[in-house]
Amino acid sequence: MRAVAIPLPIETERLLLRRFDPERDSEPMLAVYGDPEVMRFIPGGPFAGLGAVRARLDRYAQEHEGRGFSFWAVVERESGEVVGDAGFGVFPETGDVELGYTLRRDRWGRGYATEASRACLEAGFAHLDPARIVAVVDEENPRSFRVAEHLGMVRIDTVRTNGRPHALFATSDPRPPQEEDDQPGQPRDDREDEQPLDDDDREPDRDHDDDG
Repeated sequence: MRAVAIPLPIETERLLLRRFDPERDSEPMLAVYGDPEVMRFIPGGPFAGLGAVRARLDRYAQEHEGRGFSFWAVVERESGEVVGDAGFGVFPETGDVELGYTLRRDRWGRGYATEASRACLEAGFAHLDPARIVAVVDEENPRSFRVAEHLGMVRIDTVRTNGRPHALFATSDPRPPQEEDDQPGQPRDDREDEQPLDDDDREPDRDHDDDG
């Protein structure tokens, strides 16, 4: 995998993904990380307050500085509101780049999870050049199963993490191999004919995150 930072912001039709500003974004993200239903599949449950949220966002900012990717703020372009996160971690059991997202509950059902995740996958393959990207989904989280499948990810295994069974989904770079004259790092944009998934937009679970 190339050690190349993913350039930000990432823009989609309705969303913008940018680095977190821990001071500015902690309060809106408390509405996400502090919601028991949103955090149902995250170990430790909802965050207790702004301090815990700020610590998490600080960590995400440090991770992006150190390795060129992390989880980023998802901004709804129409309203300008921060409505969740999306991006990448590293799945420790395999060392793969792992896709994940978390969205505020009042934004579920709009297809934002699919839209943000597809943009992340395109950027990840274009700039990190991994052999594959994975998503780890709790067996009791069928909505995230459907998001992963809608993204073209394929279930390849069952893994046990944090004492629970999870489906391991994976996808490889859908772009054709580049010719020598091609410009490197140009993500494929084939979204015009695809419809976003109208679903609950719960995240593929970052359950192995030990400080969740």
